[in-house]
Amino acid sequence: MSMILQKSLLIHNTLMSVDNMTLEQLQKIEYEINSPFLLNFNEYVIQCNNMIRVVPGKRLVFMGTLSANNSSGHKRSDEKVIIKMFVHSSRAKKHWFRERTGAELLKNNHILTPELLLHGLSDEGIYFLIFKYIKGQNLAQFWVNNDQDEQEKKLKDLLPVLENHHRFGLAHQDLHYANFLLSDTCEDSSSTVYTLDGEEVKTGSIPLEKKARLQNLALFFAQTFDLSKKSSLSLLNDYVALTSLSINAQEANQFWQIIMKYRQERIEQYLKKILRECTEVIYSKKKNSYTLCRREYHNSAIQQLLDQPEHFFQSENSVYLKQGNTCTVKSVLVDNEKYVVKRYNPKGIKYELMHKGQISRARKSWMNSHLLRFMGILTPNPVALIEQNPALGQRCSYFICQYQEGQSSWDFFCEKECEENLDKDKKTSADELIATLKKLSEYKITHGDLKGSNFLINNNKVWLIDLDAMTQHKKNWRFEKNWQRDKTRFLKNWDKKVCYDSWKLYFQQAFEQTLF
Repeated sequence: MSMILQKSLLIHNTLMSVDNMTLEQLQKIEYEINSPFLLNFNEYVIQCNNMIRVVPGKRLVFMGTLSANNSSGHKRSDEKVIIKMFVHSSRAKKHWFRERTGAELLKNNHILTPELLLHGLSDEGIYFLIFKYIKGQNLAQFWVNNDQDEQEKKLKDLLPVLENHHRFGLAHQDLHYANFLLSDTCEDSSSTVYTLDGEEVKTGSIPLEKKARLQNLALFFAQTFDLSKKSSLSLLNDYVALTSLSINAQEANQFWQIIMKYRQERIEQYLKKILRECTEVIYSKKKNSYTLCRREYHNSAIQQLLDQPEHFFQSENSVYLKQGNTCTVKSVLVDNEKYVVKRYNPKGIKYELMHKGQISRARKSWMNSHLLRFMGILTPNPVALIEQNPALGQRCSYFICQYQEGQSSWDFFCEKECEENLDKDKKTSADELIATLKKLSEYKITHGDLKGSNFLINNNKVWLIDLDAMTQHKKNWRFEKNWQRDKTRFLKNWDKKVCYDSWKLYFQQAFEQTLF
């Protein structure tokens, strides 16, 4: 993640009997579990069915049912619920108490949040909270299924919810969009909004001071990279209209700078996360190598590719896409799915000594592809990273991504004959390409090689590839220097043939109007 969607991890239902689970067993759960299980609390029976989220060794969230036996021993009907369990060896009670306190804070201040039905320490020694199940979708799910106009309209609809938090002195510190549930129980097109994750609700002055309000609102807007400065400031004005506050131009500009600061912090946290075992990534380490593989792609066939990349690389089904001294790129078939494998070739002892301590270009590709996805910029989905370090001078690394169909921008924009009116569909793609470059420049990112073949266009969508030289700069002067190089290289693309003349002028005007 445009923004990244948190997917539910489903239990594989089986015909096995439903057993009780101990605290020790729950602490060992990583990212999947094979069958439902039970917890007991006094006369209540809690059945955990579908795993929604897990932080291994810390907490688990399940969808399940709550039932109870009455005084005559008969079972009362099951109620659909959400079950949160806290299993950390030393801090489980602390986090359980914070979550319970946060849920009560929201409720006591008349802020909609799912009803807390039951809480306590189960017979198995597990701290738990049970919330009423509410049918609907969270804001993150709504976001990926709607266009920009609908997204911004929905954010405007949520501003009264945030203002309500602030009026009662509450500031939610984890405002990612999965923490807002949009109930679909309403008869009209609107939806009731529930605030989730009470553990991250903090108290301040009642109402919150202006500075604290704006910082919290900026954090909310920073959860997506799709909001422009213009849209963010428009929504800020909508929020201010709900309050007695007033905002001047300087404060509005500072508000945008806070959004950018929070977005950068999110980028840095995410790029650390995808280099280790997490919900998205499987990490595996051997004596002289390690691999990172996105969890949604991992299966037995992909594991064979990770174990023996050269076997697939030399297969008769592989096709050369690029062959050079630095790297070799091939498309390969794995279980009838097409992937691109980019091998960064060993350079020898001298090169290794000169570049000792530097991260590999394959790792740069892995990180940069995740960065673009996180920002909502199209690039082929990363699949895996392989780093092999058998001996000095023999380091070899591989970056694997999905194969993306498409024309290079060189082929796409070549007009058979020059026309005064540019093709409407191609103009749409050109505008998207310009928007991609503009978004990169806003975050001080340079690509390093903006030749026409590094833009793939399919169904008028623009995909950016070849990311191993892409860099996000901390210093303005360094960014400006490299950005001018990118700009020069990009405009040089359209000097090659007469068929590019109209597009060359179009791109030049775009740089003058919207880019530096």
